[in-house]
Amino acid sequence: MIYEIVTEEDYQEALKRFIEICGGPRTDEEVKELYLLMELMEKYERNNCSTN
Repeated sequence: MIYEIVTEEDYQEALKRFIEICGGPRTDEEVKELYLLMELMEKYERNNCSTN
């Protein structure tokens, strides 16, 4: 499970895992992981992909 996204490589790994989880039926643990990934990816995007 991913707990932190610091680099672009981390972000790409998180995105791959996110897509993997979304691709089929999910367990309760995977749903929790999905929400964590969304939060971490959003934080990374705010800090690294902003045009401001």
